[in-house]
Amino acid sequence: MHPTRLATNITIWTFAVVLQCVLVYVVFRRGIARRFPLFASLLVFHPFRAALLFGLSGHVRSGLASSLYEVLSFIDDALQLMVTVEIALHLVRGIGGWTRLRALLCLLLLGAASLFTWITLTLVPNRISSDRLQLFVWFALLVLFGAVLKGSRSPNLTRISAGLSAFSLVQFSALAGRTVAFLNRNAGQYAAWSYIPAVGYLAIVIFWLITLQRESERTLVPPELTV
Repeated sequence: MHPTRLATNITIWTFAVVLQCVLVYVVFRRGIARRFPLFASLLVFHPFRAALLFGLSGHVRSGLASSLYEVLSFIDDALQLMVTVEIALHLVRGIGGWTRLRALLCLLLLGAASLFTWITLTLVPNRISSDRLQLFVWFALLVLFGAVLKGSRSPNLTRISAGLSAFSLVQFSALAGRTVAFLNRNAGQYAAWSYIPAVGYLAIVIFWLITLQRESERTLVPPELTV
């Protein structure tokens, strides 16, 4: 007998939550949460949100459930934005602090992320859900990863940024796939593309589980500040 779609979804959900909880334990156990508290908060929030929505499913009115989902989605977007700022601050601190040129480049990067967000919103049909803040964060993470890859002295900072930027690419791919499926009126493809972000995030969780390690404080000091 083939498993039902509900049973398959519950199995995937359970595996995902367990894996994310393991990552939370690893991040705190290896001292990563102490250096990246906002990143750790985001990791804690994801399984909490999943458990809360699953536990309340079928027990609250649809209107209340929809409002709760919107609030949790906004918190998720806000946390991702704060993690983006955290990554940027760690990067700037690691390369010697702020200068006028670095501040100008930061403003240019923010402007580029805003421009790409506006372009995406004009291309995506109105009936497809696309949050402005979410799109902006995805673009900002992608742009920031280029700077991290070039200037970061922290392996964990690079790996965190790489995972988040990869997830942004997955989200953009899923958004593009849903848009094409919507325009072609293909409900099956639309539903299939909706699963891609969840699968992609699990792959990134596994990547972080394998690669994030405890770092020595001395390796994070810029060369010009060492004795």
